Amino acid sequence: MPNLCETLVDEIAESCVSLYKKLPKTGKPVDKEWTVLSCIVQYQKDTKMHEVVALGTRSKCIGATKMSPQGNILNDSHSEVIARRGFLLYLYENVTNAVENRQSIFLKDNIKFKLKDNIEFVFYSSQMPCGDASIIPKTGDCSDIGELISGDKREAQDDLCDVEIKKKKLDIHRTGAKCLSYNQQDLKEAGQAYHLVGQVRTKPGRGDRTLSVSCSDKIARWIHCGVQGSLLDLLLYESLFIKHFIFGSGVPYSDETLHRALLQRESKVSITDRLKVIPTFYKSSLIFPHVRSKSNERPAAGSIVWVKTKNRILEVAVQGKKLGVTKKRANDMSSSVAISKNNLYNKYLEVLHKSKDLKVHICGEQSLQSIPYNEMKRKAIMYQTRWRRTKEIFFKSWTLKPDIWNFCINIGP
Repeated sequence: MPNLCETLVDEIAESCVSLYKKLPKTGKPVDKEWTVLSCIVQYQKDTKMHEVVALGTRSKCIGATKMSPQGNILNDSHSEVIARRGFLLYLYENVTNAVENRQSIFLKDNIKFKLKDNIEFVFYSSQMPCGDASIIPKTGDCSDIGELISGDKREAQDDLCDVEIKKKKLDIHRTGAKCLSYNQQDLKEAGQAYHLVGQVRTKPGRGDRTLSVSCSDKIARWIHCGVQGSLLDLLLYESLFIKHFIFGSGVPYSDETLHRALLQRESKVSITDRLKVIPTFYKSSLIFPHVRSKSNERPAAGSIVWVKTKNRILEVAVQGKKLGVTKKRANDMSSSVAISKNNLYNKYLEVLHKSKDLKVHICGEQSLQSIPYNEMKRKAIMYQTRWRRTKEIFFKSWTLKPDIWNFCINIGP
């Protein structure tokens, strides 16, 4: 897997930031606000052409009590998660195109689908992911940390890497993501003893605590199990892995920390025995214009969702719901954001509805409308086995979520 050259890394980062700048103002930071930009970029190895296929920006996550059993509300609105969920929509459209013999990034392989050999995917984010990857030892001067704000006291919503705005240098950049309540907790002592490293963490949210694990944990899961998740794993000949991760400048960055948080942790099993694809990390020279700074202290209220589908998707999510939806229609499935669990499951079922052989292979004689979302995910036995092994040998623990997503969708017989 050849590495990307420095020029290409900056070109890809520039394409992400340029697309963001072209989008309407709705959902972007206003006075004294900041956000994070994440994108998934499709890269053609033979031509070196690249294009953004999914984009997301960051807002706060909802608390555990706000989760919807109908899957119509986003639990996690961090940019990395928004971009990845948008990417799933892009993949579903391409699978559908392959079913219908239209242009697609997939080729039909027996009854399943295989990514074309010349295509890879690149993940861009304007800063390091929250959680373990943000716990960065601080050495030398701070010329490349931007103006990120922190203090010895953190507010509940802060989940960025932190730097104390003082002349003296601290030993570590901090994260606002919290250790799982049933695991060992951060010591919060001076310097490098403030945090434990290698811990699965949950994000602070609006009001009550979230059950959403940090972006470091989620990205590490994608690296180990595939970015496609369990449902698409049932449709694809092989899992999809991000091969290149690019991060922006003007914020804390560490190759060593990324390696620890995303690839190694405390696992005694070698990386080559755990990973099908070992990704490469890069630092772009570009600085995203809306990073957190002295003048931009408040997180933006909304998350932008953009996806390169035939009919371009452009939405803004606020507190997990589509911006502009009235309270009266808040629980209507038609009012949920395009990347909600409910809508993604609907896209999955549409593929099975159009591919009878694949439907029988996965579901037998069961009618699609009778299979709940959580039951369908459990059918992905190979993915679930890989995920259980990853939890055992890499993460050691994981957040415990209630199994509430048992909704069905009326897609036809």
